Parts: sequence; structure tokens; C-alpha cells
Amino acid sequence: MEYLFLLASAFTSRLVNLLGAFRRRRPPKVLVVKLDHLGDVVTATPVFRSLRRALPGAPIHVMLGPWAKELLTGNPCIDKILTYDARAFRRAVSPRADGRHPFRVMREIAGARYTHIIDLRGDGWTLLLPFLSGAILRLDRGTVRLSRWIRSRASALGARGRTGSPNTAVMPLHEVETNLLVVRPLMGSSAAEEARVEIFTAESDRAAIGAKLRGLGIEESGLIVTIHAGASWRPRAWHPERFAEVARRLLERHPINILLVGGEEERDIAERIRPLVPTARVHFLFGSRLAETEAVIERSALFIGNDSGLAHIAAACGTPVVALYGPQDPKRFRPWSTQAIVLHKPVHCFPCRQSVCVHPELPCVNLISVDEVMERAEALLDQAMPRRAAT
Repeated sequence: MEYLFLLASAFTSRLVNLLGAFRRRRPPKVLVVKLDHLGDVVTATPVFRSLRRALPGAPIHVMLGPWAKELLTGNPCIDKILTYDARAFRRAVSPRADGRHPFRVMREIAGARYTHIIDLRGDGWTLLLPFLSGAILRLDRGTVRLSRWIRSRASALGARGRTGSPNTAVMPLHEVETNLLVVRPLMGSSAAEEARVEIFTAESDRAAIGAKLRGLGIEESGLIVTIHAGASWRPRAWHPERFAEVARRLLERHPINILLVGGEEERDIAERIRPLVPTARVHFLFGSRLAETEAVIERSALFIGNDSGLAHIAAACGTPVVALYGPQDPKRFRPWSTQAIVLHKPVHCFPCRQSVCVHPELPCVNLISVDEVMERAEALLDQAMPRRAAT
């Protein structure tokens, strides 16, 4: 099903760009479509800086799911954020937030008369946007993904039966690289210079979280390790009890505070961990605004967590990361940072669709041991402590 949609998206771009050659030229006005989840939106952030460099005077608007709006607020390369509550990207089935039909949303958005539509990931309704707005150019991930898939199949067929032939397989691209390839026609070779993820934390959110931390007895000089034991899909989740053991060992060996974070729907995880680490240096921060959670992660010396949006946010904040991966391929989806360490144990059924695991013990992620996490966490923490002491 995924490849059918990618094919439809690539065909739409071909048609729009063909028609665009006959349309009257207008000053450029850009709409970037990225309806994805938090981590996926983080991997798209290098695109905005690339677009600003390629089209310095053009308005750049972004269409997101409402859950991701706070993530890009304050980005200086974005002029306006629009939201569209796409059913296909919601984590839970619920009525549309504003009750509007998707076609009405598309028609209203298209009224802005965008000339460039950059579709980093939309749905069937967003395919209508370039026709409704009279766009002259559409660039999309479907074209990039399909061209690489064709190259991969061709390489595999060419190598079949040739003993001793070199490995010509097309390696999977990270999502950051895929997103930048989408806008390469506008950028040329300079797109490679923009390959860094970034988010912008407001001073007001830093101040708000600073006040909360002082209320917990954590001063500005205090070292924080943030742990996120939740995950959007159960097969991605390491046992909460193992996170508790990591927290307990870190507290025994280092003068730190532990902050466990998560969404309101993840409070049950906190309740499983709380009795296992009964100490005044362990704090729980669940249900905060996303912007405040960003500020906590930015303030931390280390982030430890499952494959989730918060791990990508930590990478964008420049916080060292230990990320535990299970069914999803880290070659494509790891946190994009030189300070991110990914622990991963591929099993015979990797990668998988992630929604349901046929193995009751979720072996891929739970093959990762507490000792492995501790080794990586302490290495990063030892590097971070002298840096924090010097600031």
C-alpha cells in the first residue's frame, strides 16, 4: 500500500510540473507538507534552512499535524504554520479536531496560491493542493523513494548469479537525507551543507521549566539525566523495569538527578517505575506541554529512551542520546546526531510493521541488556560532566 501511494505521489508531481511549464510565472510562495509524527518532523528541519537559502525572499509555510505545531514554533526559516488533522497520522482514532472535511481544509489552504508544493509526507487529500492552488512545481518523497527502489531492484537483478561480483546494493537513506533529496532540484549540491536537525526553544519555556526544576530542588548547576520509557507502539518499548534499574545504577554512581518524562497517556509507565527507584533524586514530569518537555531535554546532560519522537528532539537540542531500537531500521530512523548512540539487536523478523509483535517478550528491543545501556550512558555522561562544569 505504501508503494502505491508513493507511485500516486510521483505521478502527481510529474503532471503538476508538466502543467506548470505552461502556467504564468508568479513570485515564489512555498508550502511544505509534513503530516508525520514528532520524530519524522524533526528529520525534516534541515529542509527549511535549505529552502530559505534557495528562495531567500519567498514566504515559506508548513502544514503539520496539530500535535507537531509547537515543535516548529520559533523556527526563523518558517513564516507560517498551518495544521491539518489527518486521520491517517493520528496515533488514536478520534473525531477530527475542528470537524472540517479534508476537502474544505485543502480548498482553504490552496486559496493562498502557492507556487511550490514540497510534499515530504502527506495523504490522499494533499495530492489535490497543487491543482487547487495553481502550483507550478511539486517536489515529493514518492519520486525519491521510488527511484531508489528501482535502482535497488536493478542492482539486485544485475548481481544475481554473478559469483564474486562486488556488492552493488543501494543502501537505505536516512530520512534526513531523503528529505534533502526531495528539495535538491531547488538547491543543487549545496543541500548537503544543511544536513543538521534543529529546533528552537523559547526563552519563556526555558524560564518556565527552570522554575519547575527549582521547585523540585534542582538548581541551574545540577546535572539531569532525562529518561523516556514510553513509545508510540508497544513493540518499540523496552521493559520499564529495566529503565528503573538503569536509573538506580546511575544514581548510585553519579551526582545527578533523574527526570522521567512522557505524555499524559504514559503515566502508567511512571507508576510501574516509581516504586522501584524510591529516592528524592528521581522526578516525574508527565503531561507537560511539548515545548516545556523540549526545554527539559535541552537542559539535560543525557537523554535515554526508546525509539520515539523525544529521542529525535534530544538530538536536535544537542543533548547526548542513548536510543534503544527494536523493529524499526536505525539506518533510516536513528536520531541524527554525532552524539547519539543507538543500541539495536536485529532478529530474523526485522524490520516489521511494528503494530503487533507475534513474540510475547518483544525480543528485538528486549535483547538489549541493562549493562549495555549503562556502558553507553556512562561514557556519554562522563564526557558531559566536564563540559557542564566549565559553563
